[in-house]
Amino acid sequence: MTAVETVHALWQRFEARDWVGARALLRDNAQLHWPTSGEHFDDADAAIKVQAIYPEGWSIRVIEVNALADGRVHSAIEVTHGEHRFFANSLFCFDGPLIADITEYWATFELPPTWRAAESIGAYRRD
Repeated sequence: MTAVETVHALWQRFEARDWVGARALLRDNAQLHWPTSGEHFDDADAAIKVQAIYPEGWSIRVIEVNALADGRVHSAIEVTHGEHRFFANSLFCFDGPLIADITEYWATFELPPTWRAAESIGAYRRD
């Protein structure tokens, strides 16, 4: 599997709640970092456990996965959980075929303020 394929497989296994299969893609000492909340999971088991114990009802949509020139892989995903939507940009570092480090930048979907409108800006639109 290429690094891009490995990242795709990780997201697919998370979506399937295949925690054993997801864990197999990580080095034992793989770390997961969430800078937006200041959290660090210092081994692969902790990185998988935080996913497994997250309250049920969520789904993942992979937006894109790209190889970067420096050997890392970037992914952008959307997670829906009930009425909530979250987005993550993740950077994956590899040691051989396994993921060694993940840094994820999470954001919560929110509507823009009303002052940001076509009437005040011009060439502007909202989804």
